Amino acid sequence: MNLKLYAVKKGNQKIERNVQLVVVDLDRGKRYPLNFVCILPRYLRLLEKRSSNFAKIFGEKSIGVAKNLLVEAKHVEEDQDIQKAISKRIKDIEHKNTQAVR
Repeated sequence: MNLKLYAVKKGNQKIERNVQLVVVDLDRGKRYPLNFVCILPRYLRLLEKRSSNFAKIFGEKSIGVAKNLLVEAKHVEEDQDIQKAISKRIKDIEHKNTQAVR
């Protein structure tokens, strides 16, 4: 799979709720929604829960896959609202990893 994040920005709500990050597989097709895999959950706890489609697809690697996708997307994204949403999610993952080490 050639995974990337596709950001969908909607409405004039709070930044975190305004941006939806979608996981796409570029091997399936070049255009969204044909290459849709799943939605990247907004909250970290859903990355780990087996009930989320993301966790069902990526299993125990879901946190690592999410972080890699987010870091890669942050480097190419130009929209400030989307960058803020991505940075917040990266920070949440790093915070959780720091707590797990303690």
